[in-house]
Amino acid sequence: MAATGEPYTVAARALAGTRQPGATATLDRALLAPYPDEEGVTVDELGWRALPTDATPGQRARAEAIWRPVSADRPCRCSGSCHHGEACDEEYADGRCSGRTVHVDRYPGSLWGLTDWYDEYVCRSCGDGWEGSVSLPDVPWGERKPEGGTTLIYPGVRHPSFREVNDEYDYVDADAGCPECSGGIDGRCICDTDDGCPECGAGGPNTSPYAECLCEDE
Repeated sequence: MAATGEPYTVAARALAGTRQPGATATLDRALLAPYPDEEGVTVDELGWRALPTDATPGQRARAEAIWRPVSADRPCRCSGSCHHGEACDEEYADGRCSGRTVHVDRYPGSLWGLTDWYDEYVCRSCGDGWEGSVSLPDVPWGERKPEGGTTLIYPGVRHPSFREVNDEYDYVDADAGCPECSGGIDGRCICDTDDGCPECGAGGPNTSPYAECLCEDE
């Protein structure tokens, strides 16, 4: 982007392509469709590569949040800056795990740092998992609204401190956290979900990645 002045998606496509001397970078067409052995993968889950060159910031953020994980020997569908495919570093008494890391999820990693994201990884061989932060200056997960000190979370982006929003923008009071329970400022969001703990919803399929049951044991 700095060298050519190209928009994010144009520059990213160029970097993802294969370059030959004197030839223009091209994009591997296999990355624009589900692999033959995948089931239920939609175009929306193919990541940034399937976006139009004039994609909006909101579309880029959504693509960054909902791509479908792939095996370690295939290119990750995130926009980059990840550890997908790297060797697992888990040590056992009889030696080191021979598996490789799979990038399985990416979501906002801060309440106000709009370009801060959080990654989850897992080794498919030993099951060991780990997490890490990443900064994506060109892929903010929302935008700041000057009116009222609120943050707008782009549709489709799952913020772990607030209730999931699918089709509408979510406006969050920067001083109060989640509008339902204030989670994210004083603690984690514990708003009800369809399943999980009957008191706070933690542990259900729609619970945020940070959610844990905060109810007292009987």
